Amino acid sequence: MEGRTRKTSALLACAIAVCVFQSFATSATNVNVSAGVDIRLRYEGTDNLPTSSRGESKASDYARIRIRPWVKVSNGDFGLYLRIADEFRAYRAPDALSRKQRWPDVLFIDNLYFSWDGAFNLLDIKVGRQDMSFGAKRIISDGTGGDGSRSAYFDGLRVTWHTDEKRTLDLFGVCQTSDDWMPTLGKSHDNGKKPHDYDLTGYGQDEYGLGLCWQDRANEDFGYDAYYVAKGERRADHAKYRQEGRRSCSHTFGVRLLPRFTETLYGEVELAGQAGSKIHYAGQSYAGLTWKPKASAKPYLTGAVWALSGDRKGERGNTAWHAVFNREPGFSRSIAPMYAKYNYTNLIYPHLESGCAVGDFSNVKCQLGPLFTAVREESADGSYRGLYAQIKYEIHPDRLFGNDLLKGGRLSFLTEYFGKGDYFRDGCDHSAIFTRVELVWKF
Repeated sequence: MEGRTRKTSALLACAIAVCVFQSFATSATNVNVSAGVDIRLRYEGTDNLPTSSRGESKASDYARIRIRPWVKVSNGDFGLYLRIADEFRAYRAPDALSRKQRWPDVLFIDNLYFSWDGAFNLLDIKVGRQDMSFGAKRIISDGTGGDGSRSAYFDGLRVTWHTDEKRTLDLFGVCQTSDDWMPTLGKSHDNGKKPHDYDLTGYGQDEYGLGLCWQDRANEDFGYDAYYVAKGERRADHAKYRQEGRRSCSHTFGVRLLPRFTETLYGEVELAGQAGSKIHYAGQSYAGLTWKPKASAKPYLTGAVWALSGDRKGERGNTAWHAVFNREPGFSRSIAPMYAKYNYTNLIYPHLESGCAVGDFSNVKCQLGPLFTAVREESADGSYRGLYAQIKYEIHPDRLFGNDLLKGGRLSFLTEYFGKGDYFRDGCDHSAIFTRVELVWKF
């Protein structure tokens, strides 16, 4: 499989090179070059975060810094985009992680794709390493779930057909390897881990997929999405992998409905089914109702339920929802570690969310709700995962100080609380806390 993956990667690189050569070599005029950088500074503190084995992790206190310079070269409808990235950390606690991801860590290619807008007066084409997401990101959002928010790219092809101004059909194909096949620059960690040893998919496996997504916003009172994704997974110990009940192939299909009932009342419903090898059947659903009164502070209140099917055997059971290419922390940084590599499954989450603007320069958001398992797992003492609460305050410096030079900046403060229930083992049921201060700047 490794040889096949390398061959696929080489063909992809050749395809990019050929397209770039043909588009830019034919004309040296009208070439535009733009460049920039985005910086993300985070300081995070955690205590008693849950683990996928129903345990809990020790307290941590660390800074993480991500820098991503980029350059874009365009010639008419053709473009070439390159973004490189590096994220490193500085831990104050625990001491066992003090040597993890220290400067300079790994410099890697985060995006590298060729684009052709308006191909044949019909299509937008992107080929290469690119970020990609659809709808509410419950199916497609992060191709490299194994490295957290360090990167989220997909290696592959995306073709978008604009049937009209408000209807699109996307066809995409991706091939995600567990290690980075593109060149990286960095040092070996003090624990012996090398740059190419980052487990990008999270399970030491290669993942590949093909999908379709239709998005229709022609009717302002009733938009909808429909999608289908076929996904395959493979790793070296493939026979053992299948015996453990993990799917090597899955088919996911679903629909997302966006009705508007009145000028202030909106709905969202998403239903998805999943079938795969080992007689695997699973599903997920989301239903929410949002009230947005006409007011200068733009307040809103949402009541919703998110449900993912589960299995008595846990994440590897035949009826447990299996994340497709959505393995990002999602709505919660304190809940996500409960699942192996953010593979949300076996969950019922009724919750309320509310938010509004605070002055002209900031906004606040709150969320609260209990979490349950859809099916009681054999290894758990109960079905109540716990109570989750979140509050986030965000400031836009350019609005606060009235200075256009500060555009692209955002300062946010996030606090999460998770009061654990009887799902967790005795002694591992202490309340979890997650705090973050984040400054994002784009130049």
